[in-house]
Amino acid sequence: MYMTASRLLIEEKPVLKLRIHDYQQEDIPLLDTLGINEIEEQPAPCRFIHIHNKQDFLAIRATLLEHYPVFEEKGPRVFLEKAEPTSLNVK
Repeated sequence: MYMTASRLLIEEKPVLKLRIHDYQQEDIPLLDTLGINEIEEQPAPCRFIHIHNKQDFLAIRATLLEHYPVFEEKGPRVFLEKAEPTSLNVK
């Protein structure tokens, strides 16, 4: 699984679009809890959320990294390690 982010302007306001790629079925409950529940089909299926402020981004990122430690960072992609099944409990 990996995540990417891009900056957008929506209604003249800056927004960060955080995408999660190559997730598995067992990842969906945590992603849903974090609000990463919108689906984008092109260019490849992924889930995303629009984040409107730095505090929300840091909170979502911190929670993701609690469950999926960083395996590798390559440019704009952050590859995450597989979570242990017992570690998917959402606080």
